[in-house]
Amino acid sequence: MKTIIKRPVCVILALSVLAFAVMTVVACGGVAYGASVDASGDITQIAGTKPALENRISADDLAVIDAAIADGGNADAAKKAAMVLYNIANSSRIQDGNSLMLQESKMGIKGLLDKVNANMTLDDCAATVSMRGFTLKSGGDWYGEFVAQVDEGSGSMAGLMTFFSTMLKINYHRASEPDNYYFNIIKDSAIEADCSLTRFPFSSYKLIKDAQAYDLDGFKNAANILNAPNEIYNMDFMEDILSDAAITHEDGVYKVHFIVDPGADKALLEQWYRLPQKDMQEGGQSIKSYLKYVCDLEVWDNGYAKSYYAEYVRDAGMGGGITIDKFSYLWNPDEILGIISDDYRLDGVDEASKAKLKTFDDYLDFYISTEIVAAKMPPFYIALSVLGGVIFLIIVVVIVVEILVRKGKLPKLAAKREAKKQKRLAKKAAKKGTASDANDKVE
Repeated sequence: MKTIIKRPVCVILALSVLAFAVMTVVACGGVAYGASVDASGDITQIAGTKPALENRISADDLAVIDAAIADGGNADAAKKAAMVLYNIANSSRIQDGNSLMLQESKMGIKGLLDKVNANMTLDDCAATVSMRGFTLKSGGDWYGEFVAQVDEGSGSMAGLMTFFSTMLKINYHRASEPDNYYFNIIKDSAIEADCSLTRFPFSSYKLIKDAQAYDLDGFKNAANILNAPNEIYNMDFMEDILSDAAITHEDGVYKVHFIVDPGADKALLEQWYRLPQKDMQEGGQSIKSYLKYVCDLEVWDNGYAKSYYAEYVRDAGMGGGITIDKFSYLWNPDEILGIISDDYRLDGVDEASKAKLKTFDDYLDFYISTEIVAAKMPPFYIALSVLGGVIFLIIVVVIVVEILVRKGKLPKLAAKREAKKQKRLAKKAAKKGTASDANDKVE
């Protein structure tokens, strides 16, 4: 039996190595942008001023908020007001308006033999992942990027996790194409992510795959969206899962603090994180529970999101650990244009074309219509892609055949293998016998 298993395993390993080598070469055929420089601080500290836009807070909602602030000791009133403000801020992001979202996040992944605990920090982790992103909106048009990169030398598992935690997401939509929502997700170290840039958009990548068009329902399912594109979070927050909340109002900003109770009703908690669960399951992991979720939300007192901070610890197998998410939201055109006009990718654009970039729509057209969202595929790229697919198919076929033989589903093939095995054994025995006879004659 050892002889029967050994040869297919060797073939599988050899083909796997060859396929990996081919796909590595394939992945190198993309478009790289920007250069790596030292990071300098938190990009979400870039804060705008209060937007001069219509008030989004209704009289009824304002009454709930004011009641919670007036009676700071009423936990139920604070929880209700916290959810009211979260929903208002969330709706400000979903609306068709002009805005820029900046994201800077850090995820710490536990060691293989370590257990997560609610008080863990990034320093307790075996590897850390940096994440940066942005979304630019103009009316019903929007474009977003999200890049994740394992921090080099961040822990004992940093090298291993590079193959699993490097990610690029691109999504965009034009109001002129109401039925087309584009989404691109690549989980591959070959995108060569770099989240250390100091110029907008504060990350770079190599694009190796084009985006796919979906209708709205398909887009929401592919991108794991709860309610609508550009929502603050895809988690279903509700009063009944909160253990604590507090609301204050100062300098034209509502400051909202709330904590999710890890001991709340299990069914409600699973409803709350069902889409992050779907995210994890698509990566081969599963969330067992959240041990901690703390949020600090800032909302302008006319209802527009200002910032969002979340710190959470989840038990999720190899994907367990701590994550810190930071989002900053800007609404005033001059402030937004001052940031995006420094996009390092403009360095390669001729001055005449650059001079035409004056409005949000100009920049959105630049992001959506140029090579930023389209992977370049040299002739050999396509050939190697096909070859890689063929090799992968061969590996699958070899594995399936081996399983079927071992389960007795292919008796003829098993008989042929056994006959070959006996023939090999006979030859080996004959050689051994010949050698023994020769030794006897010498003696």
